[in-house]
Amino acid sequence: MKQIALTLLFLALSLMSLKAQWSILENDTSKKEPYYLLQKFIPQQWNSSNFATEKDMGWFNDARYGMFIHFGLSTYIGKDLSWGMCYTRKAPDKGHGPIADSIWTKYPNYFEFKDFNAKKWVDIAQKAGMKYIVTITKHHDGFHLWNTKYSEFKITNTPFGHDYLKEIADACHAAGMKFGIYYSQRDWYHPDYSPVDTSLIEDIPGAPYYKAKLGVQKVVPGPNHRKYIDYQFNVVRELCTNYGKVDIFWFDACWWGGMFISEMWESEKLTRMIRTLQPGIVINNRASIPGDFDTPEQKIGMYQTRPWETCVTLCGSWSWSNTPVKPARTLVQMLTSTACRNGNMLLSWGPKWEGAFDQEQISRLEEVGAWLKQYGYTIYNTHGGPWYPKAWGGSTYRDNKAYLHITGDLGKELLLPSINNKIVGAKCLTGGTVSYDQIGNAVTVDLEKTDKSQLSTIIEITFGKQITGIVNQRDNLSKFIDPVYGSIIFQKTNLLSSSGNIIVDLGQVQSITGIDVSKSATNPGKYIVEVSEDGDNWEKVDENNKPFTRWEVTVAQFSAGIELPGVQARFVRITHKDGGNAMVQFDRLDVYGR
Repeated sequence: MKQIALTLLFLALSLMSLKAQWSILENDTSKKEPYYLLQKFIPQQWNSSNFATEKDMGWFNDARYGMFIHFGLSTYIGKDLSWGMCYTRKAPDKGHGPIADSIWTKYPNYFEFKDFNAKKWVDIAQKAGMKYIVTITKHHDGFHLWNTKYSEFKITNTPFGHDYLKEIADACHAAGMKFGIYYSQRDWYHPDYSPVDTSLIEDIPGAPYYKAKLGVQKVVPGPNHRKYIDYQFNVVRELCTNYGKVDIFWFDACWWGGMFISEMWESEKLTRMIRTLQPGIVINNRASIPGDFDTPEQKIGMYQTRPWETCVTLCGSWSWSNTPVKPARTLVQMLTSTACRNGNMLLSWGPKWEGAFDQEQISRLEEVGAWLKQYGYTIYNTHGGPWYPKAWGGSTYRDNKAYLHITGDLGKELLLPSINNKIVGAKCLTGGTVSYDQIGNAVTVDLEKTDKSQLSTIIEITFGKQITGIVNQRDNLSKFIDPVYGSIIFQKTNLLSSSGNIIVDLGQVQSITGIDVSKSATNPGKYIVEVSEDGDNWEKVDENNKPFTRWEVTVAQFSAGIELPGVQARFVRITHKDGGNAMVQFDRLDVYGR
């Protein structure tokens, strides 16, 4: 059976999956996420940091949809970025990749990229309905995709010989496409990179995955890391000087419970330099300071007013791979779910080794682009609301018009919370007819005659006055309303066992993405969740040592440092940690899958 969840996370890869990151003030309790995904700041820290202005953020908040381009030396062997290639991973990253350093560092000798055409790439993004492009310039392998003066390990020293970054930047500028740069501070190739002195630390099982050895007062960088910081300032200055207007700077070293901290990069100084060189630029939050927007990964974030952007993959990897491509319906659901939650979606893909994109992937992007050509006005330049998202879908609005994006299963009608704004009209944009009632400001929408065969159902509601924001209270929603988890494939109520565990059989092997357990608060217990393909060989997914009334468990594989919900299994077992004859009782068990 495939290694999954914590087993694969801790043993097979690198002890972390940098899947998401939110920057919040210390008193913010709105996020239902593990502590290591929530970097908390006291008001003084937040207020003394640097940010883009509201005006600078305007285009970003309006754009909603961007292209994330990933490729590199690992594409030569069909692996996903540095994680699938580099044997050496420098601390605080852990583990080893499959390819010896003496081998993968020779891959530049074979890099010809003869089918690369920057203009075609930008044209694909435009046809897909994307409003900005963020392209990789350096991943953790340290290979530079531009003509830097500060390293010989670069694309202009390959048979290709061109400055890739200049060509893609020029093509974006010529087409009026917003242009962004992905740059990883982590660098497993650079000889001076040492953000932690390994002689001062020892491993621990949870984030940040290291701590000071006994007697060590403070963990500091390695003796040569100062040279790396100097190098980093030089190359970032190049990126912000030699390639025209840069609209986004996308760092990639999440705080992750203190695993990476701002002092490792001198982040305040570095980002202020970037803003000086590129006035109006937007910078993400992966340099361990608040940044301009949050960055959930491979999942859709919940509604928030602070800007955010989720990065997700078109297929099963960040860069090109021969893995299944997400259906157009799934992509539309993810994009609309993102917009309804007031965020952006950055969709990642990559070219093959020769420099051309996969035709099936192009076609899938064009399908979504055709949908956006018809309905994009319900996504672009909108706000999430005026109703909070629910399992049925969500809403966006602009001026006095709201757009209901119905992506979940519904019956004949939709009941919406009260809104103090008179409805003056409603129509179904995706086919069919719709009617409504507004009694005491509560809204009922009749869906019986709408066309439900489209990628989504969109209903336009026109109000008598301009919409001013969210009107209802946020519900304690399940994280499984995120389309990435699919839908409920098994449900059972009133589960009871006196043998110390409960086992459910799904009847056949399926792709399980999540397990939602509900029970009475009067029976706290400590539990372990496992899954199995055959009922004999079990793999632990998660454990809970605290009282709960609801426990939401993600079932995932980990690849190239990312969490990918979906593991093949037939059986689910929940075991009381006291074992033996311990009583196990749950009110309900939902299994999610695709």
